[in-house]
Amino acid sequence: MKGAFLTGNVWHRRAISPANEFTYQVQYLDVNLDDIRTGQAKSWLFSHNRPNVYAIHDKDHYSDANGGVTTAIPRLVSQVAPELEVTAIRMITQPSFLGYVFNPVSFFIVANEENNPAMVIIEVHNRVGQQHLYLLRRSGEDQGEFTTRFKKNFFVSPFLEPDGEYRFSMSSATNRLGFALDLHQGGNLVLSTRLDLRAVPLNDSTLLKAMTTHSLVPQKTVGAIYLQALKLKLKGAQYRRPSVKAPEEFCG
Repeated sequence: MKGAFLTGNVWHRRAISPANEFTYQVQYLDVNLDDIRTGQAKSWLFSHNRPNVYAIHDKDHYSDANGGVTTAIPRLVSQVAPELEVTAIRMITQPSFLGYVFNPVSFFIVANEENNPAMVIIEVHNRVGQQHLYLLRRSGEDQGEFTTRFKKNFFVSPFLEPDGEYRFSMSSATNRLGFALDLHQGGNLVLSTRLDLRAVPLNDSTLLKAMTTHSLVPQKTVGAIYLQALKLKLKGAQYRRPSVKAPEEFCG
């Protein structure tokens, strides 16, 4: 079975009044889209489009008229960046656990012929069932940390203004992967988010250990999110109703 199992923490800090900060545990899979499509990324405890302890389902991700995520994302990349010599597309996503999924953000890392990340696609979901893709290209010629800026145009938090600018960076080292996303509005930092992940080989032994020592992570995460929302409400944060207007399919 190919791929990696990622464990770590996500950290949020609200930098405007009322201030709030929290950390919770997350689990991600790091798998090649081709390996998912061809069945090389499967095991007794993990499946694609089939019920299992851990699973990735196309219905939970971006698709197009011709297929699910494993073919739709490569088609999208070829349409928006036909000049890229794509060697692999990694999917970093939170799988469902016992049929339940809470997956607010996934990352698709598009590698070029030098095996460097040439593009990152961020797939965002909100709590009203909407989905949006941000297509990001590296800022400048630096081949180190992947950094860029892009306009916020998708509703996520009901406690923040709908507009703004994101500043994104991705870093990797041996068995480590990190993402940073800062939201600026009116020139001021309003929200910082960090995702710090550690990788181990993806196999049944790893999944069995995670199942027994850190079970129900998606369910617990949802509970933590609603708890933080309640705290903000009690602190007097203004609640904004979710937008009912569907966003553009993707941007960037």
